[in-house]
This record gives sequence, structure tokens and C-alpha cells, in this order.
Amino acid sequence: MFGSKKDPNEQIFKDACKAYKKEDYNKAAELFSDAAALGHVGAMSDLGLMYAQGKGVPRIKQEAVKWWAKAAEGGEVKAQHNLATAYATGDGIQQSYEDAIVWFRKSAEQGYYKSQYSLYKIYSQGLGVQKDEVKAAEWLIKAAEQMYPKAELELGRLYISGDGVEASEKLAVKYLKRAARHGEESAVEVLKDIRGD
Repeated sequence: MFGSKKDPNEQIFKDACKAYKKEDYNKAAELFSDAAALGHVGAMSDLGLMYAQGKGVPRIKQEAVKWWAKAAEGGEVKAQHNLATAYATGDGIQQSYEDAIVWFRKSAEQGYYKSQYSLYKIYSQGLGVQKDEVKAAEWLIKAAEQMYPKAELELGRLYISGDGVEASEKLAVKYLKRAARHGEESAVEVLKDIRGD
């Protein structure tokens, strides 16, 4: 674009990503930290991940959660998911399904399939909410439609059992075949059971 200036913060973030891919974690952490300090939500999210994994920085879950919370407030989808997961498990923060659901929902509503799948798990198991198989299935369908293999497998199973959806062998086979194509080996076994092999 003519006359536009490149965002130097974005360049720092890109350099951090390159360093991470080269497994130069110390440099990546330094650059993510610089970009995060300048307000880059993607850098905040990735810095949180580095603290969670102990790559380039000490492994400190509370520090990971701190960075994910900042990025999540800024609308970063994966940070919202990671923060929600921390709340759900109590890893690095006080466990709270109520807060987990809030952040999973924010991420899921932006289309993040892993958060959609997590909401399926929460509603199907009644974790911090009343068990709701229909609501669980609605979130699972959204994740499966994005070709998330775990969701495709589970949705295939739901169409067999009829939990939260109307039972349909045709739809069960459709999603199980998709799951198998996407690498879910257990989907092949479920398909064999349906066929009676």
C-alpha cells in the first residue's frame, strides 16, 4: 500500500514466530515479550503458551494464565480457549467452570473448533452446568462442521445413540467416515461395528 507505514510491533511478532519455528525459544520469548509489552494480543497469547510449556522462559502456569487473560480480553481466540481450559482444570488459577464456560463461549462464538468441542464436553457431562444433551450436540455439530476429527467421531457416535440428536445411521456413517479420513482410527472400528464386520 502506498504511503502506509508497517506496524513495527507486527514485525517484532513475526520475528518471534520465526525464532519459535527455528526452536530458538530464548529469542522467541524475548521478542514475544517485547511485542506483548507493546500490546500485541497474539504475542501475549504465545508468550502465555511459552510459560505454560517452559520454552525460553521458566515453566510458570500462573504467568501463562496472566498473559492469556490479557490476550483473551483483547479478543484473541486461542488465548480465550487456553484461559478457559485453565479455569476448567484449575491449572495455574482457581478452578471455576463458570469462568471456563464464559471464555469457551467467547472463543467458540468466534468459530474456534476446540472451544466448541470443549463446550460439548461441558454440557454433555454437566460440568458446572445442568447436563444438556441438546446444547452439547449443537456445539459438537459446529466443531464437526469445521472438520475437527474428535468432533466428527463423537458426532458419529451421537447419531448412533440418539443422545441430543435424532438417531440416524446415515449421518453416523457420514461423520464417522469423515473422522476416519481425518485420522481418527477409532472411527474405523465404530464403522465396522455398524456394518457388523
